[in-house]
Amino acid sequence: MRKEIPKIIQTFSEIISDNMLYADKTEYIYNLIKKFKVCFLCRPRRFGKSLLLSTIESLFSGERDLFKGLWIDSSDYTFQKHPVILLSMDFTDTSKPSLLKKQLLHSLQKIGKSEGISISDLTLDAALSDLVEGLFDKYNNFQSTAPKDRDRQESVQKVVILIDEYDAPIIDNLDKSSVAKANQITLHNFYREFKKLDKFIHFILVTGITQAGRASLGQTTNNIVDISLRPEYAGICGFTLQELDSLFADRYEETLNELIAAKQMQPSSTVADLRKKILHWYDGYVFDGKTMREETASDKPIRVLNPFSIVQFFEEKSFDDFWFQAGPASFLANLIANDPESFKLKMPPIASKRSLRSFIPVSDSPIPILFQTGYLTLNNVFLEGNETTFSLKIPNMEVERGYPWSFYQAYFGYEDISVLFLNGKSFKTAILNCDAAAIEVILETALAKLSSEQNIPMEKYYHSVIQAFINGMGIDARSQVSSSMGKSDLDLVFSDNVYVIIEVKFENEPEKSSTMTIEDKREKAHSLAKMALEQITKKECSNHYALQAKKIIELGLGIFGRSKVRVLMRVRKYAR
Repeated sequence: MRKEIPKIIQTFSEIISDNMLYADKTEYIYNLIKKFKVCFLCRPRRFGKSLLLSTIESLFSGERDLFKGLWIDSSDYTFQKHPVILLSMDFTDTSKPSLLKKQLLHSLQKIGKSEGISISDLTLDAALSDLVEGLFDKYNNFQSTAPKDRDRQESVQKVVILIDEYDAPIIDNLDKSSVAKANQITLHNFYREFKKLDKFIHFILVTGITQAGRASLGQTTNNIVDISLRPEYAGICGFTLQELDSLFADRYEETLNELIAAKQMQPSSTVADLRKKILHWYDGYVFDGKTMREETASDKPIRVLNPFSIVQFFEEKSFDDFWFQAGPASFLANLIANDPESFKLKMPPIASKRSLRSFIPVSDSPIPILFQTGYLTLNNVFLEGNETTFSLKIPNMEVERGYPWSFYQAYFGYEDISVLFLNGKSFKTAILNCDAAAIEVILETALAKLSSEQNIPMEKYYHSVIQAFINGMGIDARSQVSSSMGKSDLDLVFSDNVYVIIEVKFENEPEKSSTMTIEDKREKAHSLAKMALEQITKKECSNHYALQAKKIIELGLGIFGRSKVRVLMRVRKYAR
């Protein structure tokens, strides 16, 4: 009987009980719990961290029947039962430090209630101590034993602590730095209690999207191990190539037929072509921090595919930006909005191993946070002096298409991708039809969405805004393309050798402009558009495409104030 595709379920017991597909990660888990006591794992969102913790929870809960047929079932693992504390820090509202403390305390008390353990409501450290010691005593039958006798006994059922989304209360409040800092202190004090409770604890695993609170976590225990870049755990989350084939090979043929029918693949395409395209779209993530990346290397690093996107792909049988449609990392949009120029990648990005463990509020580079959140991945490793250094790259087509959407969100807020692409089609049609009035309406509507807090009255800011707007709609807008006499602001390349060159001119509206009418402002925008068009001519931007172009459309955009836009156009046609 063929197993079902999981519907984005993060609970191991439910996946197994309902006969759903599961990528067997139990060998990784076995090696992890045999080797370490306190571990930290950083992986991008929707990469299987919650399912990993759920699997470990079932393992330590002694639910052996769930693991029948998996690697660990035939190992020497004894399935000894341990009390487990599973906490998710992804609370509904942590916008005030008091709310984080309240929700965390409630979670501890809820676990205590389910185990029949009374939990103090005085402080978080007291509550955690009550829960850990209470579970230890209950599972080892020490309730009636004096504390001094308990300390002398050899326990076989110490407590397991699993923490998911440990960084959520910090990164959810990056736009409110005082709250983020206060939450970080709260979590630091909470984690610090682990050290005091060490003799009652068997194993701890903490997971998150970023290294936001890694420093504070590291100060709470003496022996925490960051496994995020260890090669032996590179495939602990996500689907490896072998797992892709073992899980979905029986679905390749039917998926190919539906893609051909939907004209997403050519009629002559084979299963090998389908697999190649799947890898092009969703493969490429490397978390191996040691293995060399040369193609000739015999010991190649493990690559993994985005599990969320793979599951969605085989469910919908369509190539799409599933990872981004599920909602981008909103905190990244805030970081981009505050410093858009830094987030425009210069390829190939280079970063030291040490810097990849840093975080944006501390780091001077956006590369660490882009790596941690899955927008970049490791490409090659080399020594620079005594420092281990990496070159990085965009992992796959899905991220390459979706990264510009993060810029769009930074300026204009969340918008469904399907709506964006529809708007992009309207914008492209307006350009190709040389409809200046339609372009003006589209741009003015977009610029009106800019928040006053983010607005920066500078021309380079509006260059970034216009590029983010165009790229976010799925249109490739390239900035600073060189010509014989200078660089253009933006170039667009359409099919049939049609090129669009855009120059932007901006002037801030004076504070005392109450006497200016709407028509005055539009006239001012018109003069700026005229200057922009003249600038394209002066810099001879069209010469860059003259040999291959059938048509070059030159757009002069004049922006006066926050949202008064005029567009002037000039079309050059070539006989080809």
